[in-house]
Amino acid sequence: MDKNAEFLRLMTAFQGRLFGYIFSLLGDPDRANDVLQETNVVLWRDSKEFVPGSNFKAWAFRVAHFQVMAFRQKQIRDKLVFEDDLLEAVAFGAREADESFDGRRERLTGCLEKLTAPLREMLRRRYAEGQSLQEIGKERGMTPNAVTQALFRVRQSLVACVAKFAGGNA
Repeated sequence: MDKNAEFLRLMTAFQGRLFGYIFSLLGDPDRANDVLQETNVVLWRDSKEFVPGSNFKAWAFRVAHFQVMAFRQKQIRDKLVFEDDLLEAVAFGAREADESFDGRRERLTGCLEKLTAPLREMLRRRYAEGQSLQEIGKERGMTPNAVTQALFRVRQSLVACVAKFAGGNA
């Protein structure tokens, strides 16, 4: 894969997380979208500096952080402006939350693999495909209420499994 293709793949893959990070700092989805677009412009402009195999996420988050700071400077006349130390604390918390997300996702994947194939299929149909409880129940010979209860039990077991592998810090 060439350097530009790898860069575009990573940039696309991290859009949601960059938006979440920026939104956590600004608290306004419209402003967060504006800053995300500015961040994308900077990332693309500086793409020649990207080294394949390096930590794209850290670089992109750093660029996003600087774009938020630049945006704040432009908005300094607004009534509600957070102090820089508060913004730094929120940024730190958002970065930590994003990093813990990767671990939780990996643990969840492992826990999903431990489920039986029919339970995984039920989860996939309900949550990935958006199939109704009635449709799932009809296919499985269950009432919609029984499907609801089965999904509840599976979700509870996944929560317990993820917490177990996190040492209780899920």
